[in-house]
Amino acid sequence: MGGTVNLEKVCQLVQKLNGRLGDSAYDVAWMARLPAEGGDGARWPELVEWLIEHQWPDGSWGGRIPYYHDRLLCTLSAIVALKERGSGERVEKAVEQGVRYIWRKAHFLHYDPIELVGFELILPTLLAQARALGLDVPSHSYGYRHLRAKKLRLLPAASFYTPGTSVAFSIEFLDAAGDPDGLARLQGENGAIANSPATTAYFVLQGGGNEAALNYLERMRAQPPAFYPWRTFEIAWTLEHLAFGGLPLDELIGPAIWTELQAALDFGETGVGIDPSFGINDGDTTAVTLHVLAQGGQPVDPRVLRHFESPRSALFHTFPFERNPSVVTNAHALEALTLMPDYSNRQEMWDRIITMSLAAQQYESYWVDKWHASPYYATAHLLIALMGIRESVLVECRNSIEWLIHTQRLNGSWGFFNGGTVEETAYALLTLLHYHRRVKAVDTEVLRRGVAYLGQQMARTELDYPELWIAKSLYAPKSIIDAAILAATALYRETFGQIEG
Repeated sequence: MGGTVNLEKVCQLVQKLNGRLGDSAYDVAWMARLPAEGGDGARWPELVEWLIEHQWPDGSWGGRIPYYHDRLLCTLSAIVALKERGSGERVEKAVEQGVRYIWRKAHFLHYDPIELVGFELILPTLLAQARALGLDVPSHSYGYRHLRAKKLRLLPAASFYTPGTSVAFSIEFLDAAGDPDGLARLQGENGAIANSPATTAYFVLQGGGNEAALNYLERMRAQPPAFYPWRTFEIAWTLEHLAFGGLPLDELIGPAIWTELQAALDFGETGVGIDPSFGINDGDTTAVTLHVLAQGGQPVDPRVLRHFESPRSALFHTFPFERNPSVVTNAHALEALTLMPDYSNRQEMWDRIITMSLAAQQYESYWVDKWHASPYYATAHLLIALMGIRESVLVECRNSIEWLIHTQRLNGSWGFFNGGTVEETAYALLTLLHYHRRVKAVDTEVLRRGVAYLGQQMARTELDYPELWIAKSLYAPKSIIDAAILAATALYRETFGQIEG
């Protein structure tokens, strides 16, 4: 194959964004706990059946990659739902296997690069709920009770029911202490709390559920995702990944998309969240939205980003009250600042972000981040941002380039866990291609094998991506991953002119 990337395919991707995330076992389980009207069974028995059918052979529930935080939270959520709303031998066996998994695997949590959203709040609650049902799960929470206390010291109690605060996304951690009237204040116009099926189901279980909440859950019933909708997030990250491939956003993207992104910013005024209905703005989505708008030649107000400067860390935060800053949120802020010369303390923020990033490098090799399970994602996003501003800084990052080169698998792929994935391969390839073009030549055979692997996988009818993105459970945003793969292919063709198998 020669020439440039199929621009028609790129345009189709952007025009046909549909919010596909797939099922989340965590959210399915919370929805399965809703009682039937006038009975003890499940309101939606098919969700109880879904849980029985989607248990892994090792007794767990969760994403395809055995990420212990994800599997533990999904498994706890599932066995509580099955114990409350299921019956029969199959249910009893599934619960027994789930309990066994928890005892066998929960002490491996430290093997994961990073925890999930709200994990330190939710884990102790689910363990307590399981014990209250008579399930023989651990009476401790593997050290997370201390982290929960630390997190709650950061969160003012008055913020729990304040619209726009990120704790709303995990507020099911309150268990029986949740106030139905307070929860109702967090409900959006679409009926959901923080666009989360699990949290909205918790709201109903607390007795505060109303028709709008049930209608939202009814819409999610066929395939309960980790969250929905997430339109702004989907657009912004798709364009961000396409930009990594050097694709001309100003030529490829129609005015309707730019208008939609600009309207999301104007709607939030102090930033933007994953969707206009979400009600919670964050520094990461804001930075990416500003960056892609500026790359597309659209006007942006740099003052919007200032709302996310953290007085506590002197960096950019994703959400207030977070326990640790996000490397990738700050990398995205760095990218946005490169296109916003009028930002008043731009140089100072650059220096702080670079200092923090270099200090956060793991084993002098790679980076991890709270929004993605794979270090290839964080390493790619940070190094591409750094290559855009200061080549001199990259001397400090040479080890990361060597790590990328030498962790390629024999089939040309990259993957941090049990095997290579097309998503992680796209990130590694994009980073090495940028380095090859901007800094120093990379062995072209490494690059050729990487793009050949992508080509082989893309030839399949339908790619089904493992869940690597982090929310309360792991998820896979298909369109955003598609964009990364298209970007890597485009940049390779731009660099070498052809792709050979």
